[in-house]
Amino acid sequence: RGELVELCNPVGREAGYEGLRFVRGLIGATEPPPTDILIALHACDTATDDALYKGVRAGASVIITAPCCHKELRPQIEAPAVLGGVLRHGILLEGEAETLTDSLRALLLEAAGYRVKVFEFISTEHTRKNTMIAGVRAEAKTDADAALRQFRELKEFYGVHELRLEKLLCEI
Repeated sequence: RGELVELCNPVGREAGYEGLRFVRGLIGATEPPPTDILIALHACDTATDDALYKGVRAGASVIITAPCCHKELRPQIEAPAVLGGVLRHGILLEGEAETLTDSLRALLLEAAGYRVKVFEFISTEHTRKNTMIAGVRAEAKTDADAALRQFRELKEFYGVHELRLEKLLCEI
């Protein structure tokens, strides 16, 4: 958003962060240089996947995202028989799709060599969209195989065919 860029760039300079800059644009169309920290707040739908991918690709030491809407997986989910009574309710299916989407993202970040935490970062009285996915590039080798195994098992369990982040990371 242009107005935020205009607001934040002078604040960064005044705070003494000459190398910090905010830019307006779509994350998918952006090619960041080698990056220490990538932050994407309320990146809607697959823009979160684009941000995570760009962070991994740029070699970011820290990637922080706050996903907003989760539309990609909901139509793909085939309710496993044991969850049929739960996921037949739209609002519960929506919540499950959000949880599943962010769980799969976290597993893919782990497979890419990051230690990942998923947590609430703001009180639910302010917003319902308060999940944060934070990844810190691991110093030691992570168990990528275990993360990928869990990723595949979850996709199979829910009948998910495609997640944008998976497709993007295959390009690296």
